Order: sequence, then structure tokens, then C-alpha cells
Amino acid sequence: MITAIKNNSLLDFENELSLILNTYSDEIEKAKKIIIFIEDILKQLTDWLKHHVFETIQEEIKFFKEIKPNIVAKLIFYKEILSLVASLPLDKSKRIKHFEKKLDAINHFYRKNREFIKYIKSHSTHFDELYFSRKKYKDIFLNDCSVIIHDAKLCTSHDYLLAEVIAFELLVLHIENRIDSLNQSCAISNNQFKSNLHWTAKKVDLIELIYALHESKVFDNGQADIKEITHVFEKAFQIDLGDNITRSFIDIKNRKSDQTRFLNQLQDALETKIENDLS
Repeated sequence: MITAIKNNSLLDFENELSLILNTYSDEIEKAKKIIIFIEDILKQLTDWLKHHVFETIQEEIKFFKEIKPNIVAKLIFYKEILSLVASLPLDKSKRIKHFEKKLDAINHFYRKNREFIKYIKSHSTHFDELYFSRKKYKDIFLNDCSVIIHDAKLCTSHDYLLAEVIAFELLVLHIENRIDSLNQSCAISNNQFKSNLHWTAKKVDLIELIYALHESKVFDNGQADIKEITHVFEKAFQIDLGDNITRSFIDIKNRKSDQTRFLNQLQDALETKIENDLS
């Protein structure tokens, strides 16, 4: 993978990132694994950059404008996700304010760096050698490597700033989706949605179904929390599943046989229905 990155290719990096995303369902665990993965990649790149000399200035610019910022951007993004989720309030209305506060901070960043962002968005190149090559600047303020690296051999004046721009674009989309989901959820609550349906199977059967849906990532592209999904089902079917559904899931895992008993029953019932309709 490092060899591919050195050769200005992000394909292996993106493939490995996708593998981690598909392996872990818990949002916090996923972010932690990705952060560890990217930090290891950056450490290896750091060791390489200390001694590497690019053959052409165009090759150096490509690395610091297109390759490295996209890797660092993912690190920034998932660190932001981890911070947002870890400090997420329980109250839904406060959650929205929590996300909006972060959007305000990002908007401030955009305003502060609007000229550079305009340069990037317009696909300009006339300052690329200044922004994305490792020249020795007399003015220390031009060398903004931020927290990733401080050695001028390892960064340029603007590659970290570009990484922030990329990361915050991803973060804005993520936050806006979370706010939309919360607003829809609050709208349902405000309308006092009530159903005459009652869950009449066992509670553990519903918990088995909830976990299956959560692990299938069918809600909010896999970002929905298991507790939030459980709360929706409790409201919809007027049932109390208790505070510790994790304990019930452990019981499901500890079954000596037929661990997905309820899901198997659902499959059998549907297949019987299909067969009867076709006969």
C-alpha cells in the first residue's frame, strides 16, 4: 500500500479504508480503527519523506496537493466524528444544537480561508509551486504544518490546510444528514404518532430483529445507534424492551442451537407464503 501511495495512487488506501468501514458497525469503534490505520500510514510516509527527493516539481506538487491531503483529511474527519459522537447529548433537541454548533465553527473556518478555498474550487494552479512544494521559507508563518508534522521536509505551507478543507466538506455532509434524521424523528414525536399495533411475540424476538437490522446498516447508512433504533420500535409497538438489550443479545449469542431462531421463522413464513401464492 505504501508503495502505491509513494507512486501517487490512493486506490489501495481507499480499498483498505472500505474494508474497515464494512467490518465494524459501531460508529465509535469504526472511527478508532480508521484513526489507528491512517496514523500508521502517515508514520510510514513521514519516514519516507525525510529522505525522498521528488524527480520533478510537478511530481512533488501532485503528492502534496492530491495524495497526502486526501489521506490526512480522512484522519481529521474521523477524529471529528469521534469527538462529536463521544460528546453527543441524550436529548434530541440538544443533539441538533450540538451539530449546529460544529457547523458554525466550520463556517467560520470557510470565511477565514475563503481565498484559498476559492483557489482550490476553481482548480487554479498558478500558486501550486508556492503552496504545495517544500521550499525553504524565511517567513515562518508560511510554514503551517499544524499538528501532523512540523518538519519542513515533511510538509508544505498549505497541504494540511487543504486536508482540512476536504475533511470539513465531508463533515458538513455527515452533520447535515444527522440533523435531517433528527428533525424527522422529532417531527414524528411532535405529531404524537400512535399505532394500534402491539408486538405479541416474545421481546427477545424483537431484539433479535433489531440487531439484525442494525448490523445490516439499513438505517441512516449504518450510522444509527442501536439504542435509537430500539426506542423507535418501542414507541411504534408500545413495548418496553428494558434498559439492557445488550444482555438479551448475549443470551441470543449463547443459544446452543438455532441462534437466529426468530429470523429463521420469518424466512420460513415468507417462503411458505410465496410458495402458496405460486401454487
